[in-house]
Amino acid sequence: MNTLPFYIAHGAGAGHNNPFLKRLCEKISEQRKHTIIPVTFSYMQEQEQSGKRRPPPRFNTLIPEYSDLIKHEQACIVGGKSMGGRVATQLTELAMVKAVVCFGFPFYPAGKPEKNRLSFLSELQVPCLIIQGTRDQLGSYEWVNQQSLPNLVEIIWVEGADHDFKTLKKHGKTINDTISELATSTHNWLQANT
Repeated sequence: MNTLPFYIAHGAGAGHNNPFLKRLCEKISEQRKHTIIPVTFSYMQEQEQSGKRRPPPRFNTLIPEYSDLIKHEQACIVGGKSMGGRVATQLTELAMVKAVVCFGFPFYPAGKPEKNRLSFLSELQVPCLIIQGTRDQLGSYEWVNQQSLPNLVEIIWVEGADHDFKTLKKHGKTINDTISELATSTHNWLQANT
C-alpha cells in the first residue's frame, strides 16, 4: 500500500479545527494507514490564536508557504479543501509532488463563473483528483461539465452535495456518510495513481 505523506491545506475561512476537515483527515488517515499532515497557513494560525477572523493574504503568498512545508520530502501528495486545493495545484512543478487532491475546488467565486479559475489547472504536471458536490456554488456540475479540463484532471461527483459537502435531506446521507465516501474515493484514486 502506498504511504506517501499526504499534506492537506484548509480552506479560506476555516482551519483544521473545522469539524468537517478534522473528520475527513482522520478518515483518510484511517483508510490509508498513514498520518495526514495538516497545512495551516500563518494567517489562519494567527486567527486561531487571536480569535479574530481575517481574510487570507494575497493568494500568491500562500504558494511559497505551502512549498516550504514540503521542501524536505522526496515524494508526497498535496491537496486541500477549496482554497487549500487551489494552492496545492500550483505546486506540481516541484519534483517531490506526485499527485494533487482537491476537495471542493473553487472553480469560480460564488455567482461569478465568468471569473473562472481554470488557469490554475492548465499547468498541472501530475494527476489531480477533484471531488466536487453537484450543488457546489463555486463549481456546479452543469458548469464544470461544459468546460474543457486537462487530461490529468479527474472529477468525482458527490450527488447533492454543496461546497461544504452537505447534502439535501432527500439524499438520505449524513455528513459522516459523505466524509466516508470522500475518504474511500481518495484512497482508491491514490492507489491507482501514485
